Amino acid sequence: MSKDINNKIKKFRKEKKMTLQQLADLTDFTKGYLSRIENSTDSPRLPTLQKIARALEIDIGVFFEDTGKNQHHPHHIDLVTAEGDNPSHTFDSNAAYSYRPLVRNFTGKYMAPYLLRIKKGHTKRLTHDSEELIYVVSGSIRFLYGGKQYTINSGDSVYFDSRWEHQLFNDNEEIAILLNVVYDYRRF
Repeated sequence: MSKDINNKIKKFRKEKKMTLQQLADLTDFTKGYLSRIENSTDSPRLPTLQKIARALEIDIGVFFEDTGKNQHHPHHIDLVTAEGDNPSHTFDSNAAYSYRPLVRNFTGKYMAPYLLRIKKGHTKRLTHDSEELIYVVSGSIRFLYGGKQYTINSGDSVYFDSRWEHQLFNDNEEIAILLNVVYDYRRF
C-alpha cells in the first residue's frame, strides 16, 4: 500500500504539471520532504495526505482506491470483507506505526475509518483540521494531548479535536491495535 500511495502522489502531481516546489508552496512542506515521500516505501501520515490531496485538488480517497472494487454492491455501501485480498488493506510490516483503511473508497465521505497499528515507540506529534475517535482494540497506549498524558487500555476510547497537538506512545512490546475514525467536515 505504501509505495502505491507514494507513486500516486507523484503521478497526480505530474499530471497537474506541478513541480515539487509548487506543491511545497501549497502544502507548507519542504521540497525535500515531498521528494522523500514520493520516493519512500513508508506511508505518509494521514494529515500529510490530506494536505497533499487538497493542494492537488483531488479527493484523498484516490490514494486508497482499489482498482478491483467489488461492483456487486450499491454505491451507498462500502463493504470490506476479512477474506478479501485487497493489498491496500494490509499493514506496512516495516513501519513503526501504520494504518489500514476500513473502506475501499473515501470519495464523498466525511469520516475516514482505519485500523492503526503501533509497535513499541511513538507516532510523530500531529495536528490536523479534523476530529477523531480512537478506540483501543488491543494493547495499551499513552496519549499525549494538550500537554497532558492519558493511559488508554484495551476497550477504552477517546474523542478529541485534532487541531490540538497529539501523539500516541506504545511503551509495551505488544503491538497496539486501534480503531481510528477521522472526521473532516470538508469531506474526503
